[in-house]
Amino acid sequence: MEVTLQKSQTLNKVHRESLYPLFEQVFGIPSHMLQDYYDRGFWNPHYCPYTLFKENRAIANVSVIPMSWIIDGEPVAAAGIQSVMTLPSERGKGYMKKLMNLVLEDLTNHYSSIFLQTEIPALYEKYGFKKVEEHIFVTEAFQNPSIRNSSLKKLDFLNKRDAEIIHSCFASQHPNSHVITPLNYEHSLYLNLYNPFFSEILFYSEFLETLLVYEVKGQVLKLYDVVSKSSIGLADIYRAIPEVFESIEIHFTPDQLIHTKDLKTKEKEGTLMVKGTLPMNGHPIAFPVTASF
Repeated sequence: MEVTLQKSQTLNKVHRESLYPLFEQVFGIPSHMLQDYYDRGFWNPHYCPYTLFKENRAIANVSVIPMSWIIDGEPVAAAGIQSVMTLPSERGKGYMKKLMNLVLEDLTNHYSSIFLQTEIPALYEKYGFKKVEEHIFVTEAFQNPSIRNSSLKKLDFLNKRDAEIIHSCFASQHPNSHVITPLNYEHSLYLNLYNPFFSEILFYSEFLETLLVYEVKGQVLKLYDVVSKSSIGLADIYRAIPEVFESIEIHFTPDQLIHTKDLKTKEKEGTLMVKGTLPMNGHPIAFPVTASF
């Protein structure tokens, strides 16, 4: 049977919906969830899939999305590789190698950095990707010894008004780091919010004009993400949170919230890999899990 390639710079309905069964069989993502994601306007309009078809059935795919970053204090246009998937019945036939080589051939001359995420780095090292060492930042400098009142609003991203709040924060996003941080990843955040763990810990401070993704566990404040419209500090965030905590873990690079020399670090089992340049000059970093793509 003939295997054909389709690349959609502007993703059409037929191509998009042909990917749903592949997502479901490989990643267990239900087709109805993906359709809901699209219907609500969350789907990244710049999502570009390279898909192999056999008898009009998608059998393998590698997708590309443009990514905006701050790296070493400068805005950087990069590319992200995602949705790497092959039907179980079609594996071992070289389809993924063919797609990866096509994608990298297209991207290498246009981007100095290409990112992907994986729990199996060895699969991509042969294509020139290197694992990015990640950390968790820890401090005991801020403590909240008692429960207090808070004006934090719990958001429901499926509510249109709350989704507009999320969009407005990204539209005026102030970077959390000048060392390295992703920007404009609201489409990834929306997808990750279909995970109940994240949707249950999403809050908004109207006073700070800031999204907070956090939990307090064992008297440890775990900050997973902060998306703010203006420059704020860790102390501002600390004062907005009502729960009792004795220490703080920050799961993203926070040098614009607090001097990182005031923080301890511990290694984090990250999934980020990069092909190309990534000048961090020895600074510890962390990629926010809410921006996972």
